[in-house]
Amino acid sequence: MLEGIAPQSNFGWFALLSSISSALLYNEIRLQRRLTCPPLVYCQNTPMMQKIRNLLSHDSKGTKHSKQSFLARDIKPSLFIGTRGTVASIAAYLLHGISHYQHYSFREIMTMTDGATVAIDWLVPYPKYTSSIDLRICEKQLKANILYGPIDLPVVMILHGINNDTGFGYMKSLMNSVADRGWIACGMNFRGCGGQKLSTPRGYNAAYTGDLRTVIQKIETRLKKNAGECTPIFLVGNSLGANLITKYLGEEGFSGTLPKCIKGGISLGNPLRINSGNVKFPFNVLLGAGVKRTVLQSWKAFRDMSSCLHFGNAIRQVMLSKTIGELDDAFAPYLIRNDPQHPFTTRVGYTDGEDYWRDASSNRYIQHVTVPLLILSALDDFLVVNPALQSLSRCLENPNVLVVKTKCGGHLGWQEAPAEGYGIGKSWAHDATCDFIDAALQMTANGKEYKARENVNVIESLYASKHFQSKL
Repeated sequence: MLEGIAPQSNFGWFALLSSISSALLYNEIRLQRRLTCPPLVYCQNTPMMQKIRNLLSHDSKGTKHSKQSFLARDIKPSLFIGTRGTVASIAAYLLHGISHYQHYSFREIMTMTDGATVAIDWLVPYPKYTSSIDLRICEKQLKANILYGPIDLPVVMILHGINNDTGFGYMKSLMNSVADRGWIACGMNFRGCGGQKLSTPRGYNAAYTGDLRTVIQKIETRLKKNAGECTPIFLVGNSLGANLITKYLGEEGFSGTLPKCIKGGISLGNPLRINSGNVKFPFNVLLGAGVKRTVLQSWKAFRDMSSCLHFGNAIRQVMLSKTIGELDDAFAPYLIRNDPQHPFTTRVGYTDGEDYWRDASSNRYIQHVTVPLLILSALDDFLVVNPALQSLSRCLENPNVLVVKTKCGGHLGWQEAPAEGYGIGKSWAHDATCDFIDAALQMTANGKEYKARENVNVIESLYASKHFQSKL
């Protein structure tokens, strides 16, 4: 049947394949143009948010609505990858970006209050010297400054997502972006992750903020202090890590115990409302398989409790579960947790999966956040788009929260096209994260405090929304 229409020569095949390739490329370029637009921005009209939005809506020369500014410029997704949410998400796990500078990296092992250990991966920028006679600092001294203090550069703590660690592409890319700005990147692996064996039968989950709290307390003692002020710390979370940093900020804010060194947070791909039972196929199966792999890797730690009949039955149910929702329901009675109020006492167990998901949902705590918080998500994020949109009103109840939504980006992707030519550029979200931190640092350096006003109206970025909505 194809004999009559198939090309009869090599040149014919070349012409046919060229035509098909040109059509596909033309289609892709049209899709890229349709997706290219600035983000949609929501926040309250408070003095603090006005200041932050002004800083993020100007380029380095102060030109308003410049194409180089974070909130105003178009996000142009890379061809074939950034234009598709699922592909962008896969690329985020694989591509670690390019750093233009050399940095010093090392690992530190910290012990938690219950005896568990977590691995902290540090990425420290080398000092810049203006003269050949300046005293050089060796790597040994750089490491000693981090481990024992004083730390005099801003520290950016970065948390990964479920079934991941600091070795994944998006974590390396973000840590490199932070270090390139001259700040210290601190990648926190959850217990049992990053090659560090689980030393207790209690793994990490989406609700327990005790490990994050302990790590912050340890780092806080090493910060350089001057006239009552200390080196700032910023928290950045990805996916499950984003939920944890938001929950932590809300818990500490409600109790009035947030350390003074915490100056802001960035939440990337945060579901806000946790309910593993609503995760669609095949992602519910893939996430469940990842957790079961972690259980098998840490089997020695779990084996110590397998003599307990109920725990042994739970392990069997976990290994037989098909989805992440079924797995959470089986594990819920044995998950580590903490009270949401000071002194945040550690406890164990939930009634069932629903009880665990309710406690883990950071949208219940976000109204108590007392520092600037950027919440960034994409409308083609197959994992969190629905719960994130449903939690938008709760986010906007807090005058300290800036919500930014993009038309494309997938889950933790946001790969942009290079400024010139074709290919895969840096993650737009990682540049946005660093710009937000820089704006918060500028506000701190100016010594100005902006207090939230009550009963202020929620506004959205008009110059973004008109362009955004016109391309939906």
